Amino acid sequence: MIKKLLLIFLVPTGLSAQKLTAFDIVSKSIYAHDPFNNFEKFEGIFNYQIVRDKQATRNFTLAFNKPKDSFEYIVNTDSVSFKQKIKKGKCYLEANNRKKISSDLIKKYDITCERTQYLEKVYNYLFGLPFKLKDPGVIISEQYSEKFFNGKTRYEIAVEFEKNTGTDHWYFYFDKKDFLLAGYKFHHDISKKDGEFIYLSDYEKFNGIIMPKTKKWHWNQTSEHFRTDKLEIVDKK
Repeated sequence: MIKKLLLIFLVPTGLSAQKLTAFDIVSKSIYAHDPFNNFEKFEGIFNYQIVRDKQATRNFTLAFNKPKDSFEYIVNTDSVSFKQKIKKGKCYLEANNRKKISSDLIKKYDITCERTQYLEKVYNYLFGLPFKLKDPGVIISEQYSEKFFNGKTRYEIAVEFEKNTGTDHWYFYFDKKDFLLAGYKFHHDISKKDGEFIYLSDYEKFNGIIMPKTKKWHWNQTSEHFRTDKLEIVDKK
């Protein structure tokens, strides 16, 4: 009788322990990338390079400071230097060490507050993955799939957003062993199979957070590779 009671008690618990949910996978990935919750005080300086076919390579610097609610996009070349900054919601622009910027520079390099706000949103999101998946307005699918992605079978999780947060459809891919984020895919319009997918690689620990230093971008429609982002960590504690 005691053995039967033990079986009734233990079997359901064992089975439930084996069942992962999509939310479990996201939580495990966040822990794998940042076990000590360092992202809440994230700050750092990074050199960033974007290499695209038949286009000039872009080099710039990104500076993040979450405690001060600050983001900077900095470009330094032989001909021009400029900084675009958002701090506590306010925009600051300067070029060649001057706050008054010529219309030619504004037009050529898009040195505007609208562009700065866009850059802040994009790079805070990309640098904040997978942590940003627990932000308000993010809708994580209850179910997950297993899909072949960049040479391995991964956990695939679909993500959508509340109306005021975003309109794109995203899919995130997680390693089945260590739960690191392996990449992601997004569509503006799923029926058109548009958008891009991105492979992540070259992980390195930065201030306690494991981050990918290489992103390879591909078109969803053709799978053609069209862009590589390379990250160099400048300020590493």
